[in-house]
Amino acid sequence: MALNVDHSKAFRTPLQLRSLVEAVKNAGEHDENDWIEWKSQYNLSEKQTKATLARHILAMANRSVEKSSQVANGHGYILVGVEPGAVSGVSTIDLADLESGIRPYLGPQGPEWIPTYVKVDERQVLVIAVDPPRDGDPIYTLHKDYDKYYAGMIFVRRTAQTVIAGPGEVLRLTQRAQSSEERQSLTVETVNNPVVVPCWPWLEETLESLLGEERGIVEAGNKRRGGSRGPFTVAPNFDNRSESDYAREAEDYLSHYKTYLFDVAMQSYVRKGHGLLQLRLRNTQERSYQQVRVELELPDGVSAILGEDYSGDDVEAPSRPKPLGEDYSLIQSNIVNMRNIVPIGHTPDVHLRVEGRAILCDVASLRAEEILSLPAVHLVAFEKSRESSLVIPWSVTAVNALGRTRGHVEIELGAEIEKYTKEAEQADG
Repeated sequence: MALNVDHSKAFRTPLQLRSLVEAVKNAGEHDENDWIEWKSQYNLSEKQTKATLARHILAMANRSVEKSSQVANGHGYILVGVEPGAVSGVSTIDLADLESGIRPYLGPQGPEWIPTYVKVDERQVLVIAVDPPRDGDPIYTLHKDYDKYYAGMIFVRRTAQTVIAGPGEVLRLTQRAQSSEERQSLTVETVNNPVVVPCWPWLEETLESLLGEERGIVEAGNKRRGGSRGPFTVAPNFDNRSESDYAREAEDYLSHYKTYLFDVAMQSYVRKGHGLLQLRLRNTQERSYQQVRVELELPDGVSAILGEDYSGDDVEAPSRPKPLGEDYSLIQSNIVNMRNIVPIGHTPDVHLRVEGRAILCDVASLRAEEILSLPAVHLVAFEKSRESSLVIPWSVTAVNALGRTRGHVEIELGAEIEKYTKEAEQADG
């Protein structure tokens, strides 16, 4: 079970830190994780306490870059004076004295951390925020002996505890320290918040109904009209189609008309801004990346359409086949549906597409510290869901760097779209 608090971003402001303390107070005894450590009572004035806090800070800074980035933007938190079910608080000391007491155990090149007092239930709780680990960071070691621990020891976080690093963990930290020029830490962020996806369960039923009405009109034209023509009559537009010819032409038309109805509905959906998901790709490093790929995995019940596919002119309706017996040009094209959708704002170096349950975006190049807005995607829920919100995992890779950055986008499932629209009426006519 996870803490009942939004940890998609770092806790920075007093209000956010207070919400974190209250989440620990309301947590279960087994909710502690590798990104958060809490202690009910410590005497901050004691040397032993400062050394113990230094050990937890070192462990937080030695976490995996990839795993830690999935929670609180990689920050780690140590809380003193709170535990599940109780806020005991601490006797405060000057934060400058606290820092000067901890710093010798971290060393001059130790990790960055910020201590703050947060008042909850009329008691002061100490919250220490540790900066996120980064590729290229050194292995943070203890710089001063205390108790049974000696200088040079390496501490890491495992679930709910700080421990001495094992061989595999030392190897991982060594690779992290050597990978500053190889690994990437590209991130994806949502421009529009919240991302609200309305429910559209009746769309398929309505489109089938409109298609059925159109089928009735077209099938009524499968009978010869007008008088007969003699064998020597000069009539360049004489209709020499058979009933089977007309039937094939009608089925081809209805297939295109079904596509047209769906396109009209989707164009209306996009123009109204429903389900808009606008993402930004951010490069925080002073180096460029080549052939970057962003991947998003759609949850069940949610589909995606590309905004640029429906950003141009109105969708052009196909032409009905002329009823049998009417003048019919022998050079008339049998291609009756020409989608008049003209994408706009297309960037040749950015290619966005939907493949099954995945949204894929390929970026040819991303310059150092560049922020790139990706093409708009519109999410559609064609089925009702019991959930009020869903999570869309994302990942980023680049061909000239190791590693895969991961994260997620949260979406809200909104109300059902009204069943009758002018667009549906227009498509019917």
